[in-house]
Amino acid sequence: MPKTQHRDEPGQAGRLPAILRVIDRMSDIFAFGAATALVLLAVNVLIDVVGRAFFNTPLHGTLEYTENWWMPALTLLAFAFSEKHQEHIKVTILLDSLPLRMRQLIEGSFGLLTVILLMGLTWYTLSSGLESASYRQTTAGHPPVAIWPFKLLAAIGVAMLTLQIAATTLRQFLGMMPTARSLDTDADIV
Repeated sequence: MPKTQHRDEPGQAGRLPAILRVIDRMSDIFAFGAATALVLLAVNVLIDVVGRAFFNTPLHGTLEYTENWWMPALTLLAFAFSEKHQEHIKVTILLDSLPLRMRQLIEGSFGLLTVILLMGLTWYTLSSGLESASYRQTTAGHPPVAIWPFKLLAAIGVAMLTLQIAATTLRQFLGMMPTARSLDTDADIV
């Protein structure tokens, strides 16, 4: 039976450094949080629809919960997981013609730039979240829905994306990016 490659063993590179394994695991945990937000969104909407259709009593605040809690949580917590699996949209027309090492260096350089920009976005999002938390910001609707916790969650999600892109950048520079074949094999393991 042939040995299947695990994501901790991309090609000849051996085991990933501990920090990369920790970041990858954190991305998995955040993806679980995104999945939980998706389930809660579905339950929230289901209760609203059933209440509206059968009891003529909708669940008040469904729109506010959906747009201020569930959608931001499910998108922002899933970004790092998508980056980990390289499932974001990439246009690689120019890169595809380059030798592998040159491509890794170029993608790593752009990764560094992205990390710097995302660190700024994380700082801005955290500042906004802390300001919102200082006065316990809520929606103007009835009932008022607290939105400040999810502004802080947004900062955490962007910070996790920043860490995962930093991990991807390190992999690029070290030549440890998994091949398409190892990613497919890894999906079979899960």
